[in-house]
Amino acid sequence: MGVPLRGQEGFERLLPRFQDATRGHFVRWVTEAPAEEISERFTAPRLMVLFGCAAAEAARQRLGPPAAAAGYSLGFYAAAVFGRCVALEPILKWLERVNEVNACRFPPGAFALASETGLTESELKGAFAAAGLKGLEVANVNSARQIVFAGPAEEVESGRRVLEGRVLDCRRLPLDVPLHTPYVEHAREAVAGWWSSVPASSPTLLLPSPVDGTPVGSGEAFKRHMLESVVSPTRWDLVVEALVRRGVTKMVDLSPGGELGRASRWVCREVEVVPLTALLGGGS
Repeated sequence: MGVPLRGQEGFERLLPRFQDATRGHFVRWVTEAPAEEISERFTAPRLMVLFGCAAAEAARQRLGPPAAAAGYSLGFYAAAVFGRCVALEPILKWLERVNEVNACRFPPGAFALASETGLTESELKGAFAAAGLKGLEVANVNSARQIVFAGPAEEVESGRRVLEGRVLDCRRLPLDVPLHTPYVEHAREAVAGWWSSVPASSPTLLLPSPVDGTPVGSGEAFKRHMLESVVSPTRWDLVVEALVRRGVTKMVDLSPGGELGRASRWVCREVEVVPLTALLGGGS
């Protein structure tokens, strides 16, 4: 994650809060920590939200206020903080509560996620149904023909075998918590009561919901979409389509590896995507 954020005004201004939120680890995480540390199953979510917030502020400093902010899964949390919809601290508390439930319910390696490129959502579901794989759920829809699915690890491997020869690519992801599926309903239940009392405001910019791409119009709507996003697939295809309908033609990709830029271009080839590394003038 060696994006050159150090020295960027937006990053430096947020740095004290980020250091406090991570017990002094944040700078090391984004500059020198080994991959196995920052990818730890319950370190990574907090780091990704903080990184997204820092990267967005750095981009704002270079380009000025954007017309919209959008995020994929955890990126939506960062986009909401960036859009002044909710404070950072409640988001980190949300993650803490959700992670506590998921840590108890999903032992390491018991569940898995995989990404396939080549079949539509309906075709994928049909293939799994025909094979009797009832435990597999769609977790994310990146584009019309790139779908992430999740379930018990053995079924995910069976699903990959079913797809052999039928898709362009199918790979296991380095994740073992079936986020954005009904499997994590208990996590949503655990956070819902507390979340209802969290202050939230209408975003200061266009903020598409990761559930269906509709613009978030109020603080209460934001909180509803957050709760629904726990158990519903992230629909990046609908998010990009919503942005394009609103006239967005250029995006800054804040994902460390450029994944969102590639997914966005698969949804709409006309969108110009600028990697964060190019914007800030550094390498990866």
